[in-house]
Amino acid sequence: MPRYDWRGLVRGMRMAFTIPGLVMAMSFLGFGALVRAMIFPLKGAVAMDVFMWALPGQVVYVDTLARGLTLLLALLAVTLTAVRLMPMVVLVLAQARLPGARRWPEYLAAHFIAATLWVMSEMYMDAVPRPQRVPWVIGLGLALMGGMVLSTVAGYYLTAQMPVPLAAMLVFFTPAFFILALFDGARSGADWAAIALGALIGPPVHLLWPEVDLLLAGVIGGTLAMLISRKAARTGRRRP
Repeated sequence: MPRYDWRGLVRGMRMAFTIPGLVMAMSFLGFGALVRAMIFPLKGAVAMDVFMWALPGQVVYVDTLARGLTLLLALLAVTLTAVRLMPMVVLVLAQARLPGARRWPEYLAAHFIAATLWVMSEMYMDAVPRPQRVPWVIGLGLALMGGMVLSTVAGYYLTAQMPVPLAAMLVFFTPAFFILALFDGARSGADWAAIALGALIGPPVHLLWPEVDLLLAGVIGGTLAMLISRKAARTGRRRP
């Protein structure tokens, strides 16, 4: 049976100390500040770093609970944000897996795959030998997760020590990162339509149903974008 080369674990950990890892650390500093601003317990935020491990879902979860909604609705909102991660998991594991090797390392690696790790895999994994790739993903994920836990704690406590304008800037860093991540992930007209429609629908939905504005704007905007894209595709096929 082929075996993984676990020297890739350390090699992956080293990759966390690059520009993408630094950008991610700054975003989790903002997450820590956001958690404090919303009076959310720090222990809960750290637990999300470890078990949820996807910043958009974590922001949505904190925002939903801060609005007084039920845990079930919060979980539904997080699930909707997490659906986008499945193609990333499939792509990274298809590129990393060692045919015939034990499967449990793949399950562990899958937990760490989110947008940043997917981008870094696209950038660097080709240079990693096949037997080291799954350990490389695990090492990178562990190092990123550890750094983000520290960044969350630092952001949480730094906010109390900063001048109010600087603390406010740190709080809004995470929503700004969230928006930029949406722009970076847009690959088709339907993606851009979903972003535009969500931005247009958000303000009126906030006025009508402020408790669920983020969830409704995302669902309605994404659904309309999908329907428009399908209609455009059918119209294009009918043209001679």
